[in-house]
Amino acid sequence: MIILGVHASFTGLTHDSSACLIIDGKLIAAIEEEKLIRIKSASTYFPINAIKSCLRIAKINFKDINFVATDGVSYPSMRTKIKKSLQHYFGFSPKIKIYNHALCHCAGSFFSSGFKNALTVSIDGSGDRISTMVCKVTSNSKIKKIYYADHKKSLGNFYTTFTNFLGFKSVEGEYKLMGMAAYGKVRYDLSNIIYFNKKSGKIITNKDYKNLFDIQNYTSINEPSYAEKFISKKFNITRPKSSKDFKQQHYDLAASVQFQFRQTYLNLINFYIDKTKSEYLCLAGGCALNCLANKDLLKKKLKGIYVMPAASDRGLSVGAAMLFVNELKKEIKKVKTMFLGNSYSASTIEKELKKFGIKYKKLNNRYRDCANELKKGKVIGWFQGRSEFGPRALGARSILANPRIKGMKNKLNSKIKFREKFRPFAPSILDKNFYKFFKKINADLTSMTFTIDIPKKMKKFLPEATHFDNTSRVHLVDKSNISFYYLLNEVQKKTNFGAIINTSFNLSGEPNVETPSDAIRTFYSSGIDLLYLENYKINKYN
Repeated sequence: MIILGVHASFTGLTHDSSACLIIDGKLIAAIEEEKLIRIKSASTYFPINAIKSCLRIAKINFKDINFVATDGVSYPSMRTKIKKSLQHYFGFSPKIKIYNHALCHCAGSFFSSGFKNALTVSIDGSGDRISTMVCKVTSNSKIKKIYYADHKKSLGNFYTTFTNFLGFKSVEGEYKLMGMAAYGKVRYDLSNIIYFNKKSGKIITNKDYKNLFDIQNYTSINEPSYAEKFISKKFNITRPKSSKDFKQQHYDLAASVQFQFRQTYLNLINFYIDKTKSEYLCLAGGCALNCLANKDLLKKKLKGIYVMPAASDRGLSVGAAMLFVNELKKEIKKVKTMFLGNSYSASTIEKELKKFGIKYKKLNNRYRDCANELKKGKVIGWFQGRSEFGPRALGARSILANPRIKGMKNKLNSKIKFREKFRPFAPSILDKNFYKFFKKINADLTSMTFTIDIPKKMKKFLPEATHFDNTSRVHLVDKSNISFYYLLNEVQKKTNFGAIINTSFNLSGEPNVETPSDAIRTFYSSGIDLLYLENYKINKYN
């Protein structure tokens, strides 16, 4: 049985188009349209290129697909739009199953986790008019809905509005606000705008929640959604025109927004953990990528916590496909890796290098060579194997640097990524090094979905990858990520601690690189010193 999962963006209010393939219960391929068309979020795009990539990866034809699964059940024209699009590009359309947006989030997280049962929570802006859904999934894979909040009580929209007010784009700028929060103090009381009521078990909003938005004619995520006059007057704060205009009040506002988000988010999740006596927790929806709030969940005495690595809307294609497989009462295999995109052969890479007349060196041991260059302080473009599905670079399409060289964070922000100076960087750490400082943690840290407090003894190995508040969004590397594991083992030999800065291989405002050509262009458009395309090494200064 071959299921094509699709999340399509047909309007300016939807985003993160993607596609996946599940064959006989196993997730074979998944990729976002943005990486293939080079347009961040791919809003208003049907994922035709993503579908074609999945077909190539699986080595099948479109006619081999048995069913198509998608989200968007509340939109009457969704079936017709999907059907017409598939008929246009492929000549026909298989039967289409349509599911609820939030339910797709819940299913994608639960079935990817491999847990037998769990409390599963989806929190985001909104989709199919729902912003929050809490489900209990039992050992027979039956999904029971326990609670939901509509789009008028959206914790995601609350966070995004202030993100927008501070000058960042909706959908992609929320993690910037999260980074700002470390530099501020909680000075503004937002507890009456949105909060979780522990007695009723519901998210509560008041009239000021509605006053935050100016969305009378809001038709695109690229439009401003905030009510500037209301927010400025209520908090006595002037909206910054750019990050260069940030004052302490803006950092304090970010800290206050993060605090109220965290309180509402954690109170809701903890309430339903206790109510259902759950031992396992699965999270999805864009809000689940707030790794700073997730940090406090590690204190709960749970047997396992899993955050869907593609928690935002890009993961809906996977959730929809898994819902359909579950509906057929077929087994869904645990997702063991998020390296689900395209890979490129040596001949393809060599052809690209020769096309541009680029000098290169073919290496026998790329891992040892790269570790040596990192020790010297070089900034590395690292391109290996299949691309990652999700917003995080996990070692396939990454920019790497030495976290112990003073000034490296500022160099990466100003000369490589071209982004705000307050933005932190995450460390990738070899598992055996990590567990010298921590007991076994009850959550999956292999996908950068949790921030943790960094002990003082550990910080000396990660000074440039530890945030202002002494936290880091740690990426734990074990043998399931074998290529990156080899690299960090070589780093361990060179520096006595297997850890490096790992950030996405892109420039500010762009999706992560996908092809060798993308990597080459980004390499020559930034201050990256060396590029490793599989075992081909390029030095721009030679």
